[in-house]
Amino acid sequence: MPWPRACPEVPGPEGWRRYSGPVHPPDEGPAPDVEALKHQVEELKHENEELKSHGGPKRDKGPRWRRILSWVLVVLACLLAVVSVMVVFARNQLLNTDSYVSTVAPLASNPAIQAQVATRVSEELISRTDLSQRVKGALPAKAGFLVTPITDEVKSVTYSVTLKLVQSQQFEQVWIAANRASHQQLVNVLTGTQRGAFSTSNGRITIDLGQVETKVKQALDAKGITVFDRVPAVSLTYVLFQSDSLVHIQKLVKFLNKLAIVLPIITLLFFAGAVVLARDRRRGLVRAAVGLALSMALILVLIAVGRNQYLSGIKPPQSPTAQAAVIDIVTANLRDAVRIILIVAALIAFVAVLVGNAWIRAKVGGMNKPGWITGGPVHDFVALHRKALQWLVLAVGLVILVIWGNPTTLVAVVVVLVTLAVVGLVGLFARGGPRVAAVTGPSGAAPGPEPGGGTEE
Repeated sequence: MPWPRACPEVPGPEGWRRYSGPVHPPDEGPAPDVEALKHQVEELKHENEELKSHGGPKRDKGPRWRRILSWVLVVLACLLAVVSVMVVFARNQLLNTDSYVSTVAPLASNPAIQAQVATRVSEELISRTDLSQRVKGALPAKAGFLVTPITDEVKSVTYSVTLKLVQSQQFEQVWIAANRASHQQLVNVLTGTQRGAFSTSNGRITIDLGQVETKVKQALDAKGITVFDRVPAVSLTYVLFQSDSLVHIQKLVKFLNKLAIVLPIITLLFFAGAVVLARDRRRGLVRAAVGLALSMALILVLIAVGRNQYLSGIKPPQSPTAQAAVIDIVTANLRDAVRIILIVAALIAFVAVLVGNAWIRAKVGGMNKPGWITGGPVHDFVALHRKALQWLVLAVGLVILVIWGNPTTLVAVVVVLVTLAVVGLVGLFARGGPRVAAVTGPSGAAPGPEPGGGTEE
C-alpha cells in the first residue's frame, strides 16, 4: 500500500522515515562553534596518544596496606617454600621404605663405598684375631722369618676376598636387605632411635654389616683360610654419615615433621594471598613466581655449600670420596625436584610477563575467535561467576594435595601446574564479560516514539 503524500518525510541517521502525524522540527539553539569542536578533538587525540605511550591511564594504586601486605606474604611464602621442600622431601622420600631403598641402593655399586666397606670388614676381622701369633704357632721354630710375609699375605687375601664379595651382586642384595629391614630409617635419623641394622647416635648414622662379615668368613673357608672361624660374631657398624650438628638437626626436624602437611598448604595460601592483594594481579603472579624460583635456587646453593663444608671437615679413616658419593646419591632426588620447581616457576613468570605485553595482547585480541568462546550460555555463566569458579578450582587443587597419600614432588608440581592452567583458562574464557541482550522492537529498532511527537509506521 503506497504511503499518503500528506505524510511528511524526515531524514534520520538510518534514512528517511515517514510519520503519520505532524512533525515539528527541533528547537534550534545556537550554532555550535566548529573550530572549538575541532580544537577539542585534537586535544583528546593528543591526550590519547600520551596515554598510549605511558601504557594506559594511571590507575589507583589502592590502599597502601594491601601493597605492603602483598610483599610481606611473598617474602614469607618464599621462606616457607624452602622449609616445605626440605620437609616434604624428608617425609616422602626417606620415610617411605621403597623410596629410601631406591635412593640408597646405588651406594652398593659405588667403587668408593665398596672399597670403604671392604677395608672396614677386613680390618675388623684381623683386629679381633691374633694373626701373627697364630701363624707363628703353626710354623716350626726355624721358620720364624716367614711369620711377617705370611701374615701380610693373609691380610692381602682377606681384603681381596672381601672386596670381591662387596663388588658382587650378593653384596647389593645384602645392602638392600639391611636397609629395607629398617623401614623407618628417617625416623631413626630424626629421633636418634635404633631399629634393625640402621641407627643414629652421637651425631652418627650407622648401618650394621654383621651379615657381610659372616659371608666373608664363609668365602675364606672355601679358600682354606679357617683362622677366622673362631672369631666371635659381633655388631659391626659402618658410619654412613657423621656430623656434630646432627643432634640439633634431629630436634628441628622432629618439629618440622609434624608440619609436613600444614607447611605446603600455608605456603600456597601465602602465595595466593600475595597475588590477590596485589593491585595488578598479573604482576603479583610474576613476583610470586620469581620469588619461588629464587627460593629453589637458594636450596641448590645451600646443598652445594653444605656439601663442601662437610667434606672439608672429614678426618681419617673416613674417605672424602666415599662421603661425597653418599651425599650426591642421597640428595639426587631432592636436587632434581628443586630444579623442576625452579623451571616451572620461571616458566610461569615468563608466561605472565608475555601475557602483559601490549603488542602480544593486541595481536591476540585481534584474532578471530570461535563463537562459543565469545558467546553462548556457557560463556555467559563463566563470565558472571569467573572469580567463584577460579577460587573453586584452587580449592579443588588444594584438596587433592591434602587427601593424596604421600604425594611425590612430581605429583605436587603437576597438580599445581594443572590447577594454575585451569584458573588461567577460566579467566581467558570469561574475558569480555557476559553478553547483554539488546531490547529491540519487531523491526530490530529500539522501541519508543521518535522526537517530534508522532508514531513511526
